[in-house]
Amino acid sequence: MTIEVDTSVVRGGGEASGQLAADGNRALEYFDANIDTSQSWVAGALMDWLLAEHSSFAVQVESGLLRSKALMVATQSALDDVAQRFDDTEHDAQVDVRDLFADLDPSAATVPLDASSSRQSLAFTSPVGALVAPESSLADPAFQVVWGVINWPDYLSLSFWARQIINGVIQLVQPGWTGGQDVFEFLAQKISGDWDKVALAGSAFGHMGEFFAELSAAVQNLAVDVFAAWTSGDGADRAGEYFAELVAAFAAQPEVYGDLEAKYTNAAWAAFGACQAMLSAIDALVDAVIAAAMGVSSVAEAIAALFTLGGMAPAAIVSAVIAAVEAFSAAWGVMMTATSTAIAAGATLGSATTAIEFVPLPEA
Repeated sequence: MTIEVDTSVVRGGGEASGQLAADGNRALEYFDANIDTSQSWVAGALMDWLLAEHSSFAVQVESGLLRSKALMVATQSALDDVAQRFDDTEHDAQVDVRDLFADLDPSAATVPLDASSSRQSLAFTSPVGALVAPESSLADPAFQVVWGVINWPDYLSLSFWARQIINGVIQLVQPGWTGGQDVFEFLAQKISGDWDKVALAGSAFGHMGEFFAELSAAVQNLAVDVFAAWTSGDGADRAGEYFAELVAAFAAQPEVYGDLEAKYTNAAWAAFGACQAMLSAIDALVDAVIAAAMGVSSVAEAIAALFTLGGMAPAAIVSAVIAAVEAFSAAWGVMMTATSTAIAAGATLGSATTAIEFVPLPEA
């Protein structure tokens, strides 16, 4: 029996595999550009705890990307060799190509892919289309507006304005110390961590998961095209099993990358919440001290004092109003401290309990 093989299609599959290997290179560049492999980048005791395994995660991710590239290079080589062998023997049925395709998962009896296998839908013309610039939910303009509205009583707080003055002086005297960042946030981040960098890393992990999902689908479509032109023989069966296991290996990656995205995003929110809780607590304490120094110990007492302003001197009226505002600011600060603490606690729990279990890619 003669096995008819359209070697031009098989060679086309080899070229497509080479392109996917090049996409692996671009994924490595994306990783290098968006995820610092050192541990120092997360800066902060909270991040040091939540992301203690960051360096290990980075090594695993880089290894997976290198293996995915190597697997596609090996696939290109195997398909090119298949085409060459069949060309050399004019489609002789005795041509043996089984040796060109390894059993990537010897522990499983995998159903081979063939021409009847379903094609997968693709969101991008190339898997690297998924590797868009990472984005931070904490830097989202809508969130910034909402958070600013929630914190409107800051503009009534003497402690808030005192912090602004101190920060302004420091930026004038020593502008390079914090890199232009608010000095109080800068100091708080030394304890909590740099939430923006962590959130961006989480987003990058998520996009890399999308890359692997697209890569899996692209490889399956490539295989379906190849087996439409190479329909029979032991070699085709072995190659079909190889492709099925390759697709499954890539398809298993997005889940762990989704876990990485969740772990880092939650860690970022934990750092943000912790920082805001610290700043709100400081403001609340200072405002409460100012109000107490002016003879007011609670919002209720301040309101009661306002109702007696009629018989007071102008200076006393001003003092009473300031005391009332400070008492209100202190109470609001306590509420925001509790809110921020709840955000930090919930996000910390979410990050700490997200276990990362990598699914290793097979050796090429």
